[in-house]
Amino acid sequence: MKRFLLLLFALSFFASCVPKKRLTYLQENKENKADYKLQRSAYKVQPNDILSITVRSFDLETSQMFNIANQSGTTQLMAGDILFYLQGYSIDLEGKITMPVVGELAVADKTIEEVQIMVETELKKYFTEEALNVTVQLAGIRFSVVGEANRPGKYVIYQNQVNIFEALAQAGDISIVGDRKQVMIVRQKPQGDVETFYLDLTDANVINEPGYFIQPNDVINVQPLVQKSYGIGTTGFQTFSQILSVLASTITLIIAINSLSN
Repeated sequence: MKRFLLLLFALSFFASCVPKKRLTYLQENKENKADYKLQRSAYKVQPNDILSITVRSFDLETSQMFNIANQSGTTQLMAGDILFYLQGYSIDLEGKITMPVVGELAVADKTIEEVQIMVETELKKYFTEEALNVTVQLAGIRFSVVGEANRPGKYVIYQNQVNIFEALAQAGDISIVGDRKQVMIVRQKPQGDVETFYLDLTDANVINEPGYFIQPNDVINVQPLVQKSYGIGTTGFQTFSQILSVLASTITLIIAINSLSN
């Protein structure tokens, strides 16, 4: 009986504990260090993206027609996502934005730089001066984190590029029972197609992956480790404590039954 209990304890202990290698990010071979190169690619806008377009010229009244409402920087920061959603240029399902006077512009499947050139070209038809400056930016990178993150949810980061670690940091990092070796990315393409791929965040070579940088509307799905389904514990101490508790309860129950039978 004692041997059986010891064997059961040993199996439960080693099966339930999450090894350090499954928890450590960006592991590399110290003997043969590799060179890393970021695979940056120009993002092409797609339906449901929101563009922030700023027009500057000496004709302030005309410029203001095309800009987001004239509010202080503090107010814009506080309003954040709501302001951009209500007054930014949303790309509709046909891949178009609608600007005052200019009308509709087909921008889907174009880079930010290409959209900027397109907008400048159209606006020059209405501005006689040469001192016209147009800035086009994504109104933040929106993404969702689901699964085994400490704070799953929908997030916005106001940067031009966001890598997978920055995105997960917003969600409070992956929980101890999340699988860092198989992080699933669900990505929407400009044509409406959806692709999925996986990133091994424990491998330092993930920096070389094209998917290292997330894109707007990505869904980051952190899948659980098998240890979560065991229900015993994720550390050696948790496992020991829970097994000890079960054994104590079992022994107490056996003693109680024997007392009643006598």
